[in-house]
Amino acid sequence: MKKSLVILFCLAVIASLVAGCAQKPAAKGPTILKVTGNIEGGTYEFDEATFDANAVDGEYIDPWVGDGTEAQKYNGVLLSKLIEIVKPSADATTISVIATDGKGIDVSIADAQKWPIMLVHRNAGTALDSKTGGPVKIAFPQEARETYLDEQWMWWVVEIKFK
Repeated sequence: MKKSLVILFCLAVIASLVAGCAQKPAAKGPTILKVTGNIEGGTYEFDEATFDANAVDGEYIDPWVGDGTEAQKYNGVLLSKLIEIVKPSADATTISVIATDGKGIDVSIADAQKWPIMLVHRNAGTALDSKTGGPVKIAFPQEARETYLDEQWMWWVVEIKFK
């Protein structure tokens, strides 16, 4: 009887580990965004295909594109979706958005769940390149503009760190 219980317990643990591994996106191509910090499962690396598979469309008035008054047709991953994927620990309260130069901004997890803050990878269907802030930049909806100012619209985002 004890042997059967031990075997069942081991099978349950293995099944749990396999299920957890199956949910974690694994980059097959070049990494465009790395997610680190106080999250379940360690570091996540998103390649373009994995990023696009979790992306949605949205219109954002970008203060740095065009005349700053017309909406851009962006496609990207919402921070709220990223939270679902990486499952930050209960004591994590902040998302640090880090650019290629090491500079960053902080977004509260509460704000990320309240507003559709987007990690943009495409504008009007075209992938962002280094001249347009790519591979990833952050965009804030109009309702968040009093909290997150124009200067916080970061370009060249390469890492997200949960703290």
